[in-house]
Amino acid sequence: MDHTAITLVPLRNTRERYGLIAQAFHWVIVVLVVAQFVLGFMAHGLPISLERLVLLARHKSIGITIFVLVVLRLVWRLYSRPPPLPPSPHPLFDTAARVSHGLLYALLLAMPPVGWLYSSASHLTVAWFGLFSLPNLVGPDKRLAQALLLTHESMAWLLLATVTLHVLAALWHHFLLKDSVLLRMLPFTRIHERKRESV
Repeated sequence: MDHTAITLVPLRNTRERYGLIAQAFHWVIVVLVVAQFVLGFMAHGLPISLERLVLLARHKSIGITIFVLVVLRLVWRLYSRPPPLPPSPHPLFDTAARVSHGLLYALLLAMPPVGWLYSSASHLTVAWFGLFSLPNLVGPDKRLAQALLLTHESMAWLLLATVTLHVLAALWHHFLLKDSVLLRMLPFTRIHERKRESV
């Protein structure tokens, strides 16, 4: 039999839930990643124009922001260990969860540098919201730029697939397994945490 208990969310992670700081990192990164896909698709469909350059400039700025936030989140993860996964129907599910999480972090950390390299090879500026510019990592190289663009786009599709799998897994935990995997990451001051009782 299931019932709910309302508890305050602490700043640091506990064995039962993610703390407010981890939740903040998670949801801010989620919003920024969604924005990246929107900006990327919008820019991809435009001819070379001022509007496209503005969209790409925002895309680059957000990419830098995501990279920094992911690094900070990993540092926080070392300081405040995440809660363990609840028991799963099969050990393979635990392995899949660890692999998908690792892939998410790897892609979020790798895509901004690849984009930076692409901009450098294309002789384009990478600036953070107009406040400062990053130096070019390589000189102009059309062939290298094409390879880096293909790599960046391929990684974007892989990220989209991994995020989709991540969302579906969270919904599977919530609606089928009926555990607290999804609920413990909800960004509310008070959240409902499912607990199971034997009848």
